[in-house]
Amino acid sequence: MVYHEKRKINNKVLNYLVYNKRVDGKFKKISKFIGNGKLSKQRVAKFKKEFENELKISINSENLTKEQFLEIENLKEIYYNKIKKFDKNNFNEAFFTELTYDSNAIEGSTLSLSDTSLIINEGIAPKGKTLREINEAKNHLEAIKFIKNYKGDLNEILILKLHKMILNNIFPRFAGVYRNKNVRIRGSDVKLPGHEKVPQLIKNLIYWYKKNKSSLHPFELSVIFSIKFVTIHPFIDGNGRVSRLLMNLLLGKFDYPWINIRFKNRKEYLEAVREGNYEKYKKIIKFAIQQLKENIEDF
Repeated sequence: MVYHEKRKINNKVLNYLVYNKRVDGKFKKISKFIGNGKLSKQRVAKFKKEFENELKISINSENLTKEQFLEIENLKEIYYNKIKKFDKNNFNEAFFTELTYDSNAIEGSTLSLSDTSLIINEGIAPKGKTLREINEAKNHLEAIKFIKNYKGDLNEILILKLHKMILNNIFPRFAGVYRNKNVRIRGSDVKLPGHEKVPQLIKNLIYWYKKNKSSLHPFELSVIFSIKFVTIHPFIDGNGRVSRLLMNLLLGKFDYPWINIRFKNRKEYLEAVREGNYEKYKKIIKFAIQQLKENIEDF
């Protein structure tokens, strides 16, 4: 967090922007001089935004270029300027409906966008649709609302709770429980970890998040976390949906826009995820930026 600090030296007021960065477990203060005397709030805010972008660009990343840093920050600004024009409740209803439709469709649901809207907004069950698909839609909306209002930090209890919501009334026996057998991803040669390793791998992943949340760019952190999670594949079912919910939970936690990964882009998304399974994250980062851009253009 960047803050404004006034220092009085030789009866002169000097203005600085200050950022405390954690390096090797210790805090290092980074300061930038922004002028003498009294500065307006608007001027300080302008300098602060510029300094925050400088700090983000200076982060050493193997996955993000400086141009991508700037594009993400620009998209963030465009997003918040755009949503100011919408009624909050109407915007959330439309966006949450699309998010639910696309995330479930990626996993094989045959519900259309209008079917999804009927179920979660009007309480009407479309003809010819399975009870499982109807519950998947209801469950996903419940999980979205939960993470939208969640104020705590990421932890194992949260992950299990989200999964329990996703499989509620579908596979109650497996809901909120790590898998107890080995699984494979259909059509992929990725070797998933044995079921006995899952609990420790999730703990390791949460440790990775806590270790890197102050050094990685929030966008990079959120996207990579979701891929690392799905590479573990901790559950019998629902891994993809939970991974995307966790990505958006982290994006929102750091005040970045949520991303709706569109069903129409499923093939490109899965290709990027497969690369991520081998700890190659550039493709999924690039895809996520493009998807956010598409989301904003469609609002």
